[in-house]
Amino acid sequence: MPQISQKSNIDLETISAIFIIIFVSTFILTNFLVGFILPLYILAMGISLVLTLFLPRSGLFALTFLTIIFERFFTLSTILMGKVEYKIYPLDIILLAIFISVLIQLIFKIIKSVHMQKSDYLLWAFIFLNIFYFFFSTYIIKADSILAFSTLKNYAFYPLIYFTTFILIRNVDDLKRFFQFFLTGAIFVISFIIYGIVNGEGLWTQFTPLSTEGVRILAFTHGLYLSLAFISALAYLIFQKGRENLFYWLLAIWGIGIIGTMMRHLWISLVSTMFLIYILLSKENRKKIREISYRYIFIFLCLGIFVIYAMSMNPSSKIYTSFQNTTKAVFQRGASIGKANSDESFAWRKLVWNASYKEFQKNPILGIGTGKKVYAETESYRDYIEVRNIHNSYLSIFIQLGILGIGIFLLFLYNNIKELIQSITIRENIFYKFSVLGALSIFVIALCFQPYLETNLLSIFFWIALGISRKITI
Repeated sequence: MPQISQKSNIDLETISAIFIIIFVSTFILTNFLVGFILPLYILAMGISLVLTLFLPRSGLFALTFLTIIFERFFTLSTILMGKVEYKIYPLDIILLAIFISVLIQLIFKIIKSVHMQKSDYLLWAFIFLNIFYFFFSTYIIKADSILAFSTLKNYAFYPLIYFTTFILIRNVDDLKRFFQFFLTGAIFVISFIIYGIVNGEGLWTQFTPLSTEGVRILAFTHGLYLSLAFISALAYLIFQKGRENLFYWLLAIWGIGIIGTMMRHLWISLVSTMFLIYILLSKENRKKIREISYRYIFIFLCLGIFVIYAMSMNPSSKIYTSFQNTTKAVFQRGASIGKANSDESFAWRKLVWNASYKEFQKNPILGIGTGKKVYAETESYRDYIEVRNIHNSYLSIFIQLGILGIGIFLLFLYNNIKELIQSITIRENIFYKFSVLGALSIFVIALCFQPYLETNLLSIFFWIALGISRKITI
């Protein structure tokens, strides 16, 4: 990674990020307790806006932490003025400040001009294609302008964080601080795992109801963030030295949280990613990851035997019943992966995907446009479904933007990941390379199952990971 001659103002940026976190957190927590207070919102977001304009890296660090902790209550919190609701989110304000700050610094050459690569041009093409589709869908084919604008934000506004990330991450120190804010947020999520276990149901899990028996002890979004952190912690144990005991504990606790989300696609994504990482490791590092696995297997076997023995001594206890029900629900959830035809969630996806594809066949090259809905119907279900919400981001792009849109997007993704994999042969920043590769692997698989790119609290780290990947492969 190229070094810069300017002195890094690390302390000021970190302190600024902490101030942004404190002010925005105060607004969000107050919103929970007493409702929306406009003066407090203006104060919190005004201070955050000013700090980010002067220190854009602090905005990047702050939004990372705030997204992990508050998820939709930071990324999708609206402004209420009387009876009118304005969809101007705290995340959008901080991002806009970052974009403006970076643009000004580029114009006045405070930041050196960026050498564009093939993947950069591809993403710009994808962004401009979506701008064209917004106007075409809104004014020519008369699609829902609100839905079309939402799609524009998700496919054209949020991807800009890719560019600002690789511009703002100047060196290893900046990268280290980003990971510190990210992992600190993931450590805070442990309190949500504890809450879910004690309460019997996780915080904010009502937004993603289960299609099988059981309850989630952790929200899906927090499970995603922990999956990304899990891979980073695993990479740390493989490549870094120091604080190994801490990361061994974090892996175990985060693993419990990820299982507790009951999100099957996260399980598939994480296991597949670990397999990919194992394949790409050297023989020496493969041996290390096997040693890590053996430790966990031994500990969990001993712990499992102890728990089963202790509970068998009193099979009528509430603890035994709760443990039995939890274990049964997890295994049932896992087994349902092989029973897609009888699962309500899979059946809904199949229905909606088929309905979307029928519409798509009318214009496969250019797609059906943005801001559209498709009609799905069975004997017991009928509804108009937003194409942006068909629980498959690849298919959503494909249906809306056609072969042209999905082709540009996939080519961009392929070029970025290919460069990252090729750079692994160079040992410099190897921990960060495997952490980012693991994150991208999780996203590449998970995009098949949820509206990741159509939801800002899910997509934000996808674009950031791609930006970091672009930076560390220069």
